[in-house]
Amino acid sequence: MPGSDDATDTHVKVRSRRRRIWLLSVVAVAACCFGVLKVRDAPATEAQGYVSQISVRGYERVHDYIDPGTAPAEQRAAVAIFVGPPDDDAVARVSGPGLVVGAPATDPAFPDFEMIGYGRWHGCFVHVDRWKSSHPPMSYQLTTEQLTAFRAGQLSVLSIAVGCGGG
Repeated sequence: MPGSDDATDTHVKVRSRRRRIWLLSVVAVAACCFGVLKVRDAPATEAQGYVSQISVRGYERVHDYIDPGTAPAEQRAAVAIFVGPPDDDAVARVSGPGLVVGAPATDPAFPDFEMIGYGRWHGCFVHVDRWKSSHPPMSYQLTTEQLTAFRAGQLSVLSIAVGCGGG
C-alpha cells in the first residue's frame, strides 16, 4: 500500500526534524551562555586585566574591586585583596608575568596600611600594602573568621593595587 509507507516516512521525517530543532536549540542556548560568561569575565579596564594576573604564593585571593574615587573608572586603580600567613617578606611572594616589585622608596604614613612594595608593570604602577590596623576601612571584604584571625595576628592581609591612569 503506497499510502501507509508515505505516512511512515512522514512520521520519521517529523520526528527527525523535531530532534534537529531540539539539538540546534540546545546548541544555541549553550553558545549564548558561554558568550555571556565570556563577556562577564572580561576585565573592564586595563588595570583590572593586569591585577587579575597577579598571585601571591601561599595566599588566597578574597576580593577584587575598582578603587573608589572621582576619576573615570578606566583611570582608577584595580585592587585585589589576599589573605595568608604573616610573613615579613610577603613582597617576595607576589608574582605576575614579568612583574617586578621591590621595596618602596618612601613609605607614606597611612594609619591602616603599610606600603611594603612598589613597581611599574606595562606602564602601570603596582602598590603592595599590608593591612596593619585592627579596624581597617575595607574589613567588610573579609569573612568573620578571617577578620578574627587578622586581629589576633594569625593572618596577614595584602592589598595589591594596579593603576594605569597616572597614579
